[in-house]
Amino acid sequence: MAYRNHFQILFVINFIVTLGFGISDTFFSVYVFELGGRGVLLALPLISYSVAKAVFSPFMGRCSDTFGAEKIMLVSLTLYLLVSVLYLVSTNLFILAISRLLQGVACAMFRPVIVSLVSESAIKEKRSSVMGTFDISFYAALSFGPVVGGYMKDQLGFPAIFLNLMLLSILAILICGCCVRDSSPRVVATHSKRNKQSSLIQPIIRSRNLRGLLAFIFGRASCISLTGAFLPIILTEELKLSGTQTGIVMASSCLTITLLLRPMGMLADRVSHALLIILGGISVSIIYLIIPATVTFNQMIFATILLGSFSALSQPACTAMLIEEGMHYGTGNTVGIFNGAMNLGFIFGPIFGAFILSVFGIDAVFYAAGGIGVSTILLFTVNTHPSLFSPVDDRCKN
Repeated sequence: MAYRNHFQILFVINFIVTLGFGISDTFFSVYVFELGGRGVLLALPLISYSVAKAVFSPFMGRCSDTFGAEKIMLVSLTLYLLVSVLYLVSTNLFILAISRLLQGVACAMFRPVIVSLVSESAIKEKRSSVMGTFDISFYAALSFGPVVGGYMKDQLGFPAIFLNLMLLSILAILICGCCVRDSSPRVVATHSKRNKQSSLIQPIIRSRNLRGLLAFIFGRASCISLTGAFLPIILTEELKLSGTQTGIVMASSCLTITLLLRPMGMLADRVSHALLIILGGISVSIIYLIIPATVTFNQMIFATILLGSFSALSQPACTAMLIEEGMHYGTGNTVGIFNGAMNLGFIFGPIFGAFILSVFGIDAVFYAAGGIGVSTILLFTVNTHPSLFSPVDDRCKN
């Protein structure tokens, strides 16, 4: 019962934080553009966020294991609050770029910390379903964020969006300070001992599974960011969909993931994690390859629902497999390294997609996404093949 209450508190905190930034981030580029940001001044605030996450994630995850997850969580939430205040009071583009950098640092702290706290007391045999259920807080917030943000922007303007972000950050801090229990001295001491015995990159050198996961998440993040940047172009310019139809298509994948995470997590408790990741990753890659052939709104909706379904198939298995590696090298440290690779993918995807678009055209962007997906799944398979068909029960005993 105590763990269930703790889980619910962390679920609410994750939902609140993700909702706040889901609302503001959706329209942040529009805000910068309205302030006169062009060229470098437009790109700098957008890129600084992803760069900060990529650079700081491994180090912040290690700090979580060293100093205790709860302390780092409070620091990250306080940093989120500072960012929201800067958004609210300043229209200087340089200050906004610094704010986005700080937001990236806070995000690099927050994700490893909250994953550590959720996984700390989870029963091994139920880890996939627990993490799948927890990720609903993330994807549900991402589904609601653009809708709520669009309404607030139209009715109240950007100040209301940033004021809402500040209030949600304060609420998250209060809940964390009052309700999140401290790690026991034994847990923190164990993390500290583990960190002294291994360097930051030692998990990558020693663990084939982790190397496979890093390849997988880099490819997945590249494809997600690439699709998010260029799918609206196909929807509006080639299919001639309305803004509402485009929004429905863009939201359908995320909503599907939200609905399927828990059942897919329960499946991952019984089936090889590596096998589910491979099946999900290959299927998603195939869908990227057929997106250029879709010619109607209904076909595109069907394709994006399939994208969400197969993404949900691999998501809980990927998180559970990552947590298993964290049992050996420190959960915060391992999740931090994983998030660093993921954010490198988020940076690489749009840059690579822009190059492909300029040389080969928009259809080739999605063929490239499919190729990236297949390539990184092959790298994942090569690294994880000894445990590909390992029963879940056997893995839990290790």
